[in-house]
Amino acid sequence: MTSTVDVGAPRERMLHIIVNPSSGNGAAGKAWYSLATDVSLRGYSFEVRFTEQRGDATRFAREYAERGAETVVAMGGDGTVNEAINGLMTPDGPLNPATRLAIASAGTGKDLVRSLGTRTFSQMLDALDAGHTSAIDLALLNYVDAESGEPASRYFANVADMGLGADVARRIEASPSGKAFGGMVSYLVQAVKTIRVFKGKQIRLEIDGETVFDGAAQMVVFCNGGFFAGGMKIAPLSSLRDGLLDVVVLEEVSRRALLTSLLPRVYIGRHIGQDGVHHFHARRARIDTPEPFLVELDGELPGVSPVSVEIAPQILKVIAEPGPEESDIGQ
Repeated sequence: MTSTVDVGAPRERMLHIIVNPSSGNGAAGKAWYSLATDVSLRGYSFEVRFTEQRGDATRFAREYAERGAETVVAMGGDGTVNEAINGLMTPDGPLNPATRLAIASAGTGKDLVRSLGTRTFSQMLDALDAGHTSAIDLALLNYVDAESGEPASRYFANVADMGLGADVARRIEASPSGKAFGGMVSYLVQAVKTIRVFKGKQIRLEIDGETVFDGAAQMVVFCNGGFFAGGMKIAPLSSLRDGLLDVVVLEEVSRRALLTSLLPRVYIGRHIGQDGVHHFHARRARIDTPEPFLVELDGELPGVSPVSVEIAPQILKVIAEPGPEESDIGQ
Protein backbone atom coordinates (compact mmCIF):
# COMPACT_ATOMS: atom_id res chain seq x y z
CA MET A 1 0.00 0.00 0.00
CA THR A 2 1.29 3.47 -0.93
CA SER A 3 0.14 6.78 0.54
CA THR A 4 1.34 10.32 -0.13
CA VAL A 5 0.95 13.31 2.18
CA ASP A 6 1.89 16.67 0.67
CA VAL A 7 2.14 19.62 3.05
CA GLY A 8 3.56 21.89 0.36
CA ALA A 9 7.15 21.37 1.43
CA PRO A 10 10.06 21.98 -0.99
CA ARG A 11 11.64 18.97 -2.67
CA GLU A 12 14.49 18.68 -0.16
CA ARG A 13 11.90 18.20 2.59
CA MET A 14 10.22 15.29 0.83
CA LEU A 15 10.71 11.94 2.58
CA HIS A 16 10.22 8.52 0.98
CA ILE A 17 9.30 6.19 3.82
CA ILE A 18 9.28 2.39 4.09
CA VAL A 19 7.40 0.90 7.05
CA ASN A 20 7.48 -2.71 8.20
CA PRO A 21 4.35 -2.74 10.40
CA SER A 22 5.21 -6.13 11.93
CA SER A 23 8.64 -5.07 13.24
CA GLY A 24 9.08 -5.08 17.00
CA ASN A 25 6.19 -7.53 17.41
CA GLY A 26 3.86 -5.01 15.77
CA ALA A 27 5.28 -1.94 17.52
CA ALA A 28 6.27 -0.31 14.23
CA GLY A 29 2.73 -0.41 12.90
CA LYS A 30 1.43 1.31 16.03
CA ALA A 31 4.27 3.84 16.16
CA TRP A 32 3.87 4.83 12.51
CA TYR A 33 1.05 7.27 13.29
CA SER A 34 3.25 9.06 15.82
CA LEU A 35 6.12 9.33 13.33
CA ALA A 36 3.78 10.55 10.58
CA THR A 37 2.48 13.27 12.89
CA ASP A 38 6.00 14.37 13.90
CA VAL A 39 7.16 14.42 10.28
CA SER A 40 4.21 16.56 9.20
CA LEU A 41 4.58 18.98 12.13
CA ARG A 42 8.19 19.53 11.13
CA GLY A 43 7.11 20.56 7.66
CA TYR A 44 7.99 17.46 5.64
CA SER A 45 5.91 15.96 2.87
CA PHE A 46 6.14 12.20 2.54
CA GLU A 47 5.26 9.13 0.55
CA VAL A 48 4.96 5.89 2.53
CA ARG A 49 4.90 2.25 1.48
CA PHE A 50 4.16 -0.64 3.84
CA THR A 51 5.95 -3.97 3.51
CA GLU A 52 3.95 -7.18 3.38
CA GLN A 53 6.60 -9.83 2.74
CA ARG A 54 10.33 -10.43 2.78
CA GLY A 55 12.10 -8.47 0.08
CA ASP A 56 9.58 -5.61 -0.11
CA ALA A 57 11.87 -3.12 1.64
CA THR A 58 14.65 -3.87 -0.84
CA ARG A 59 12.31 -3.38 -3.77
CA PHE A 60 10.78 -0.18 -2.38
CA ALA A 61 14.18 1.36 -1.58
CA ARG A 62 15.47 0.55 -5.06
CA GLU A 63 12.41 2.09 -6.68
CA TYR A 64 12.70 5.22 -4.56
CA ALA A 65 16.40 5.63 -5.45
CA GLU A 66 15.70 5.09 -9.14
CA ARG A 67 13.10 7.86 -8.96
CA GLY A 68 15.68 10.24 -7.51
CA ALA A 69 14.62 10.24 -3.87
CA GLU A 70 16.93 12.33 -1.71
CA THR A 71 15.95 10.82 1.65
CA VAL A 72 14.68 7.27 2.17
CA VAL A 73 13.43 6.51 5.68
CA ALA A 74 13.40 2.87 6.80
CA MET A 75 11.06 2.26 9.73
CA GLY A 76 11.41 -1.17 11.31
CA GLY A 77 14.01 -3.45 12.82
CA ASP A 78 17.49 -4.56 11.79
CA GLY A 79 16.18 -6.81 9.02
CA THR A 80 14.08 -4.04 7.45
CA VAL A 81 17.02 -1.64 7.52
CA ASN A 82 19.30 -4.26 5.97
CA GLU A 83 16.80 -4.87 3.18
CA ALA A 84 16.56 -1.13 2.50
CA ILE A 85 20.35 -0.80 2.39
CA ASN A 86 20.60 -3.61 -0.15
CA GLY A 87 17.96 -1.86 -2.25
CA LEU A 88 20.03 1.32 -2.27
CA MET A 89 23.26 -0.47 -3.22
CA THR A 90 24.62 -2.32 -6.24
CA PRO A 91 27.74 -4.52 -6.36
CA ASP A 92 29.60 -1.46 -7.66
CA GLY A 93 28.32 1.09 -5.12
CA PRO A 94 25.25 3.27 -4.48
CA LEU A 95 22.42 2.98 -6.97
CA ASN A 96 21.91 6.74 -6.64
CA PRO A 97 24.77 8.60 -4.93
CA ALA A 98 22.39 11.45 -4.06
CA THR A 99 20.12 9.23 -1.96
CA ARG A 100 20.67 9.08 1.80
CA LEU A 101 19.13 6.76 4.38
CA ALA A 102 17.41 7.72 7.62
CA ILE A 103 16.48 5.05 10.15
CA ALA A 104 13.33 5.25 12.27
CA SER A 105 14.19 2.35 14.51
CA ALA A 106 11.15 0.40 15.68
CA GLY A 107 12.61 -3.06 16.20
CA THR A 108 13.71 -4.70 19.41
CA GLY A 109 17.50 -4.51 19.03
CA LYS A 110 18.21 -0.91 17.95
CA ASP A 111 21.89 -1.84 17.58
CA LEU A 112 22.90 0.13 14.49
CA VAL A 113 21.20 3.32 15.64
CA ARG A 114 23.13 3.16 18.93
CA SER A 115 26.26 3.76 16.85
CA LEU A 116 24.55 6.46 14.77
CA GLY A 117 23.19 8.38 17.77
CA THR A 118 19.61 8.20 16.48
CA ARG A 119 17.90 5.64 18.72
CA THR A 120 14.64 7.61 18.97
CA PHE A 121 12.44 9.16 16.32
CA SER A 122 13.16 12.60 17.80
CA GLN A 123 16.92 12.09 17.60
CA MET A 124 16.64 11.00 13.97
CA LEU A 125 14.41 13.93 13.02
CA ASP A 126 16.64 16.41 14.88
CA ALA A 127 19.64 15.13 12.91
CA LEU A 128 17.60 15.31 9.70
CA ASP A 129 16.53 18.90 10.46
CA ALA A 130 20.15 19.84 11.13
CA GLY A 131 21.32 18.26 7.87
CA HIS A 132 23.68 15.85 9.62
CA THR A 133 24.56 13.45 6.82
CA SER A 134 27.41 11.03 7.45
CA ALA A 135 29.14 8.66 5.02
CA ILE A 136 29.51 5.26 6.69
CA ASP A 137 31.25 2.03 5.75
CA LEU A 138 29.36 -1.05 4.64
CA ALA A 139 30.66 -4.60 4.35
CA LEU A 140 29.84 -6.98 1.50
CA LEU A 141 29.48 -10.58 2.66
CA ASN A 142 29.69 -13.54 0.28
CA TYR A 143 28.13 -16.79 1.52
CA VAL A 144 26.18 -19.86 0.41
CA ASP A 145 22.44 -19.22 0.14
CA ALA A 146 20.41 -21.32 2.59
CA GLU A 147 17.65 -22.14 0.13
CA SER A 148 19.35 -22.51 -3.24
CA GLY A 149 22.79 -23.65 -2.13
CA GLU A 150 24.24 -21.18 -4.61
CA PRO A 151 26.81 -18.43 -3.92
CA ALA A 152 25.17 -15.20 -2.81
CA SER A 153 26.22 -11.80 -1.47
CA ARG A 154 24.70 -9.13 0.71
CA TYR A 155 25.75 -5.84 2.27
CA PHE A 156 25.53 -5.27 5.99
CA ALA A 157 25.92 -2.09 8.02
CA ASN A 158 26.23 -3.41 11.55
CA VAL A 159 27.27 -7.01 12.29
CA ALA A 160 27.52 -10.43 10.65
CA ASP A 161 28.34 -13.48 12.74
CA MET A 162 28.76 -17.23 12.49
CA GLY A 163 28.28 -20.02 14.98
CA LEU A 164 26.88 -19.47 18.47
CA GLY A 165 25.38 -16.04 17.79
CA ALA A 166 23.71 -17.18 14.59
CA ASP A 167 22.28 -20.24 16.34
CA VAL A 168 20.85 -17.99 19.06
CA ALA A 169 19.21 -15.88 16.34
CA ARG A 170 17.77 -19.06 14.79
CA ARG A 171 16.30 -20.08 18.15
CA ILE A 172 14.76 -16.65 18.67
CA GLU A 173 13.20 -16.76 15.21
CA ALA A 174 11.76 -20.24 15.89
CA SER A 175 10.53 -19.41 19.40
CA PRO A 176 6.77 -18.76 19.82
CA SER A 177 7.59 -15.75 22.01
CA GLY A 178 10.12 -14.40 19.50
CA LYS A 179 11.42 -11.07 20.75
CA ALA A 180 8.41 -10.32 22.93
CA PHE A 181 10.67 -9.52 25.89
CA GLY A 182 12.86 -7.07 23.97
CA GLY A 183 16.09 -7.61 22.09
CA MET A 184 18.53 -7.93 24.99
CA VAL A 185 16.38 -10.14 27.23
CA SER A 186 15.24 -12.37 24.37
CA TYR A 187 18.83 -12.84 23.25
CA LEU A 188 20.08 -13.53 26.75
CA VAL A 189 17.42 -16.18 27.42
CA GLN A 190 18.14 -18.02 24.17
CA ALA A 191 21.91 -17.55 24.55
CA VAL A 192 21.89 -19.40 27.87
CA LYS A 193 19.88 -22.24 26.32
CA THR A 194 22.17 -22.42 23.28
CA ILE A 195 25.41 -22.36 25.28
CA ARG A 196 24.32 -25.49 27.14
CA VAL A 197 24.24 -27.56 23.95
CA PHE A 198 26.32 -25.73 21.33
CA LYS A 199 29.59 -27.19 20.11
CA GLY A 200 32.26 -25.26 18.23
CA LYS A 201 33.52 -26.13 14.76
CA GLN A 202 36.84 -26.05 12.99
CA ILE A 203 37.48 -22.87 11.05
CA ARG A 204 40.35 -21.24 9.19
CA LEU A 205 40.26 -17.44 9.31
CA GLU A 206 42.27 -15.47 6.79
CA ILE A 207 42.61 -11.69 7.16
CA ASP A 208 44.06 -9.54 4.39
CA GLY A 209 45.72 -12.60 2.87
CA GLU A 210 47.20 -14.03 6.08
CA THR A 211 45.88 -16.96 8.16
CA VAL A 212 45.43 -15.66 11.70
CA PHE A 213 43.34 -18.41 13.29
CA ASP A 214 43.07 -22.13 12.52
CA GLY A 215 41.23 -24.21 15.09
CA ALA A 216 37.94 -24.81 16.89
CA ALA A 217 35.75 -21.73 17.35
CA GLN A 218 32.32 -21.18 18.84
CA MET A 219 31.65 -17.83 17.22
CA VAL A 220 33.12 -15.33 14.78
CA VAL A 221 31.73 -11.81 14.56
CA PHE A 222 32.46 -9.32 11.76
CA CYS A 223 31.75 -5.92 13.30
CA ASN A 224 31.20 -2.68 11.44
CA GLY A 225 29.12 -1.22 14.27
CA GLY A 226 29.89 -1.70 17.93
CA PHE A 227 26.69 -3.30 19.25
CA PHE A 228 24.61 -6.39 18.60
CA ALA A 229 21.97 -8.58 20.28
CA GLY A 230 20.10 -5.64 21.78
CA GLY A 231 23.02 -3.79 23.30
CA MET A 232 25.98 -6.16 23.70
CA LYS A 233 29.19 -4.13 23.27
CA ILE A 234 30.76 -6.72 21.01
CA ALA A 235 33.33 -4.31 19.50
CA PRO A 236 33.58 -1.38 21.90
CA LEU A 237 36.18 0.53 19.88
CA SER A 238 34.78 -0.08 16.40
CA SER A 239 33.85 2.76 14.05
CA LEU A 240 31.40 2.94 11.18
CA ARG A 241 33.76 5.29 9.36
CA ASP A 242 37.31 3.91 9.70
CA GLY A 243 37.43 1.60 6.66
CA LEU A 244 38.03 -1.45 8.86
CA LEU A 245 36.09 -4.36 10.29
CA ASP A 246 36.63 -5.47 13.86
CA VAL A 247 36.75 -9.28 13.82
CA VAL A 248 36.08 -11.05 17.12
CA VAL A 249 36.74 -14.80 17.42
CA LEU A 250 35.60 -16.86 20.38
CA GLU A 251 37.52 -20.09 20.48
CA GLU A 252 36.08 -23.20 22.10
CA VAL A 253 35.91 -22.50 25.84
CA SER A 254 34.06 -24.15 28.70
CA ARG A 255 30.34 -23.55 29.20
CA ARG A 256 31.12 -22.29 32.69
CA ALA A 257 33.54 -19.67 31.36
CA LEU A 258 30.97 -18.55 28.80
CA LEU A 259 28.09 -18.25 31.25
CA THR A 260 29.86 -16.82 34.28
CA SER A 261 32.59 -14.68 32.73
CA LEU A 262 32.46 -13.93 29.00
CA LEU A 263 28.71 -13.47 28.55
CA PRO A 264 28.41 -10.90 31.38
CA ARG A 265 31.57 -9.13 30.18
CA VAL A 266 30.40 -8.69 26.60
CA TYR A 267 27.42 -6.63 27.76
CA ILE A 268 29.82 -4.03 29.15
CA GLY A 269 32.53 -4.40 26.50
CA ARG A 270 35.10 -5.98 28.80
CA HIS A 271 35.60 -9.28 26.96
CA ILE A 272 38.36 -8.22 24.57
CA GLY A 273 41.68 -9.62 25.79
CA GLN A 274 40.12 -12.35 27.91
CA ASP A 275 41.28 -15.95 27.51
CA GLY A 276 39.71 -17.48 24.43
CA VAL A 277 38.79 -14.14 22.80
CA HIS A 278 40.76 -12.98 19.75
CA HIS A 279 40.41 -9.54 18.18
CA PHE A 280 41.61 -8.46 14.72
CA HIS A 281 41.15 -5.61 12.25
CA ALA A 282 40.49 -6.36 8.60
CA ARG A 283 39.76 -4.85 5.23
CA ARG A 284 39.10 -8.30 3.79
CA ALA A 285 38.55 -11.64 5.48
CA ARG A 286 37.66 -15.21 4.58
CA ILE A 287 36.49 -18.18 6.63
CA ASP A 288 36.62 -21.77 5.42
CA THR A 289 35.00 -24.57 7.36
CA PRO A 290 34.96 -28.37 6.83
CA GLU A 291 31.22 -28.32 7.55
CA PRO A 292 28.67 -25.50 7.16
CA PHE A 293 28.53 -22.83 9.85
CA LEU A 294 25.24 -20.86 10.10
CA VAL A 295 25.54 -17.16 9.20
CA GLU A 296 23.54 -14.28 10.71
CA LEU A 297 23.61 -10.82 9.17
CA ASP A 298 21.91 -7.72 10.63
CA GLY A 299 19.24 -9.91 12.21
CA GLU A 300 18.67 -12.17 9.20
CA LEU A 301 19.78 -15.78 8.54
CA PRO A 302 20.67 -15.79 4.84
CA GLY A 303 22.92 -18.85 4.59
CA VAL A 304 26.03 -20.73 5.64
CA SER A 305 29.82 -20.78 5.28
CA PRO A 306 32.25 -20.60 3.60
CA VAL A 307 32.18 -16.81 3.71
CA SER A 308 34.29 -13.90 2.60
CA VAL A 309 33.81 -10.25 3.51
CA GLU A 310 35.21 -6.97 2.30
CA ILE A 311 34.77 -3.47 3.66
CA ALA A 312 33.43 -0.71 1.38
CA PRO A 313 34.64 2.53 3.00
CA GLN A 314 32.23 5.45 3.49
CA ILE A 315 29.91 4.25 0.75
CA LEU A 316 26.46 4.93 2.22
CA LYS A 317 25.09 8.33 3.24
CA VAL A 318 22.97 8.18 6.40
CA ILE A 319 21.31 10.59 8.77
CA ALA A 320 23.36 10.48 11.97
CA GLU A 321 24.83 12.57 14.71
CA PRO A 322 28.42 13.43 13.70
CA GLY A 323 30.93 10.98 15.19
CA PRO A 324 33.96 12.17 17.11
CA GLU A 325 36.26 11.31 14.21
CA GLU A 326 34.36 13.20 11.53
CA SER A 327 32.67 16.45 10.72
CA ASP A 328 29.29 16.88 9.14
CA ILE A 329 29.51 16.37 5.39
CA GLY A 330 26.32 18.27 4.70
CA GLN A 331 23.40 17.26 2.58
